[in-house]
Amino acid sequence: MVERHDIETRDAAREAIRAFILGRNPGLSSDSVTAQTSLVTSDALDSIGVLDLMMELGERFGFEIEEDAFALAHFESIDALASYVATKRVQA
Repeated sequence: MVERHDIETRDAAREAIRAFILGRNPGLSSDSVTAQTSLVTSDALDSIGVLDLMMELGERFGFEIEEDAFALAHFESIDALASYVATKRVQA
């Protein structure tokens, strides 16, 4: 069963990721960055952007960045990364 705080964390992470992407790409419209936006194929982030994003998420949501954080599956969409953050927060 998914607990309420997991959903709240996922929602907060989704919004933090969207805000980060839009802050790094001021030319993007907010409508073009959805929960299904791929962080792999959309060119929303470069490699430094991925590192910066993960550091910010780790700090904001209180988890350590480990090697598994950079698995390609976590970057398939904003939703996928938000789910990863929610899982890591529960483990922290």
